[in-house]
Amino acid sequence: MEKKAWRVNFEDGIFDIYFGIIIISFVPNIVLFDLLPIPMNFLLSPIIIGFALAFFILSKKYLIKPRIGTVKYGRKRKIRKMKTGVILSINVLLLLILFLLRTSDFWDDLNIPNTIEILLIQLIFITLPLCLVAYILQYNRLYIIAILMGSSFFIAELISTFITPPINIIVVFLIIGGLIILMGVFSMIKFIKRHPLEKEV
Repeated sequence: MEKKAWRVNFEDGIFDIYFGIIIISFVPNIVLFDLLPIPMNFLLSPIIIGFALAFFILSKKYLIKPRIGTVKYGRKRKIRKMKTGVILSINVLLLLILFLLRTSDFWDDLNIPNTIEILLIQLIFITLPLCLVAYILQYNRLYIIAILMGSSFFIAELISTFITPPINIIVVFLIIGGLIILMGVFSMIKFIKRHPLEKEV
């Protein structure tokens, strides 16, 4: 029963929509950063992320919880959550190290082609960690999200010969973010139909 309840956590599409909004939140920084006055140019993306977080919390509380109730998970599931936190924390640390390396002469001496560099960075620091999290949490759609998120800048780089920067990045982020949100909306609709409120039955 606990395993079934755990899987239901990721069937409602809320996480997908949240991830999609997070990806789209990068777009204002690309498009409007130089046009907006300080501090609005710095605050617009965090505001969108805040909206995504508020959507996540409120949807879980008022849309999902009344349908499936609250479950207190055992030690095994709590360990899964802890492992996820450790992986994401390590990933943030590695990203910091990468940033320091990229600003050093050591990175310049490697002479890695830009496209290969982008592909490797996204594979190591986005796709692989998210796939590992998907495996630990048993959240299957996160594998698709990991591939989409991990390929965003690489795809933008590939199409830069046809679509000039920064328009290429904007197009890719909007399409990928939109696809993930759409995936979440379809999952949410299916979930609501599968778990109607008592008064709807």
